Amino acid sequence: MTAFVDSSYYVARIQPHDQWHKQAVRAADSASRFVTSAPVINETISLLQSRGQLSAALHFLQEIRANPAVEIVYLDPALQSEAWDLFYRWSGSGANPVDCASFAIMRRRGIKKAFTFDKHFKTAGFQIL
Repeated sequence: MTAFVDSSYYVARIQPHDQWHKQAVRAADSASRFVTSAPVINETISLLQSRGQLSAALHFLQEIRANPAVEIVYLDPALQSEAWDLFYRWSGSGANPVDCASFAIMRRRGIKKAFTFDKHFKTAGFQIL
């Protein structure tokens, strides 16, 4: 199974005191292939840094870039344009531009499932793991 990995999952996994930490640790065993994006990684390290956890952000960045089990998708102009189009559709429900880039990647690659604690993925028609 291929699953997209969102920043809410990464943050929960990294921070032991996060309300979703235990669920994030358990969920990791249910996928065989992981896909994420450069915007998700940027969002994750920005959240960690803003919470005073720069060393955790740097460690995460080093680990994710070296992890062969995680495919990182970089947005090309066409994918970015699709993400902005999706933002027009989903921003009213609270989805942010990074969420919409994730939706565009998932749609393009036929990925139906996401490791996330963000309800906007479900609203957009994806299964939350």
